[in-house]
Amino acid sequence: MISSVLLGSLFAFASTSSVPVSAPAQDQTQTISVDVLHVGNGETLENVLIQVNDGKISAIIPGGKIPSDAVRVEGAHLTPGLVDAFSYMAVNQTTVEESRETTASASLARSIRLADPAFQIALAEGVTTAFLTPDSLNVFGGMAAVVKTAGGQPADLFADAGSAAQIIGADVALKISLGNDVSMGNHPPFGRPSGFYSRRPTTRMGAVWEVRRQFYRAKRYMEQRKNGSAEVDADLEVLAKVLRGEMPLRVQARRNNDIQTVLRLAVELGWKDVTIEEATEAFRCADLLKAAGIQVVAGPAYDQRSRAIASGPSLAELRMAADPPPICCENLHEDLFLTNWEDGGPVYPKHVCETDTTFRAGLEVPRNQYGLPIDPNFDDHDDHDHESAMGDLSGLALDLALLVRTPRTATGLSSGRFSEGDQATPALAALLDQAGVTTVLGAAEAHDQSLTESSLIHQARRAVQYGLAPEKALAMVTTRAAEFCGMADRIGLAKVGYDADLVLWSGDPLSATSRPILILVDGQVMLDNRN
Repeated sequence: MISSVLLGSLFAFASTSSVPVSAPAQDQTQTISVDVLHVGNGETLENVLIQVNDGKISAIIPGGKIPSDAVRVEGAHLTPGLVDAFSYMAVNQTTVEESRETTASASLARSIRLADPAFQIALAEGVTTAFLTPDSLNVFGGMAAVVKTAGGQPADLFADAGSAAQIIGADVALKISLGNDVSMGNHPPFGRPSGFYSRRPTTRMGAVWEVRRQFYRAKRYMEQRKNGSAEVDADLEVLAKVLRGEMPLRVQARRNNDIQTVLRLAVELGWKDVTIEEATEAFRCADLLKAAGIQVVAGPAYDQRSRAIASGPSLAELRMAADPPPICCENLHEDLFLTNWEDGGPVYPKHVCETDTTFRAGLEVPRNQYGLPIDPNFDDHDDHDHESAMGDLSGLALDLALLVRTPRTATGLSSGRFSEGDQATPALAALLDQAGVTTVLGAAEAHDQSLTESSLIHQARRAVQYGLAPEKALAMVTTRAAEFCGMADRIGLAKVGYDADLVLWSGDPLSATSRPILILVDGQVMLDNRN
């Protein structure tokens, strides 16, 4: 039951739910009363008043008396706005220069479409900040940007005020890519070249060669600049910043061999601040990553079958892709079910792996003719199994339809991940965390369309289901992610002095049934779902 007294025009909103709300005067103090506050660093406070003033959190008062004008929703939880540390929102072939392999000086902040619908989709899922990484169609994709998903002025005069994204960090890191994506479509020159695809690299080795060639050029360039014998080169200036440790480096790598190539290049070229994006098979070399001090933005672990597999699967292979074999005691939960099917079916309780049980498979659970687990506590399960099977088939039909007509999204989804993501496991974050690798979660293209089940908060929920501690999962999409974005001093924490980017959830944010009901960006209400 909702009991709230709204503060003047601040919380006035249209009768339609899930609509943007007009921004308040910034000098007004807003007070929100919540039963549970997740600070973002693993700490949890109960019965808290949060005061917001001038776009910042001005006070956090545990156990304070609730003012009559405070916003309050019974049973709600409050978190900092989620931070997506690896996002392709609004990134596609129109934001990358494909005519050459080295475009290090290309700035994503200057080409991104801030009114892209993906930002509003992400906002509705609680994401208030995102690290936008350049596309992977060439080896050196350019420099990344950090945006808030709302609060910007849209180009469309008829759009709601504040509905566009706003850039809060331009040219924050250099992105390079290894693997299949960078050579996609290229072919060796022969005859009369018909376009810029008549070029190398055409292999993984060629991509690595390009990385080494350009960084050795940058080292020579740095020496020549010291003695005044070289003119300014915009691309080499960016590489020089990376070599001096003045700019972080992001490397997209999925396969184990590509990840280990990053480790070797980091030693050879002297990279000082390296983050690996996606890192699908990083669990295979977690000890090496830990020893090298290289951090990982893991994900996404898609549930949609068409996003998780390559091509031409059978129905049995689809089930295997959606529910992969255990990596670390993953299927020990299968003998525990909810008896009330109306509440969502099976529940996956947290399971903490022990060192002597790693890689040990759980007990096999009986399955019906459709391959679905049989609930031992529910006698009349057959009807539900049939319904579930039909739901699976209808979901498959939708996925196949999406494959036939794929929206324009970043290349990592439409091509590369299909061929390089077959070893993905939703236990990746838990396995890396157990190995001591600094890890956060990213959603990549998950917010490009509203049909996806793989939003950032879903990534955190899946990670918990597969062994990650809840407080760590929440930190991986708030405070830790803010550190990866270079914004740890202003976002990702519910702390006095930080930006008032806040999400009020209907329940525990890691619960599958919890939804954002009130979202503030810089202290302004950008989404109100309380109706």
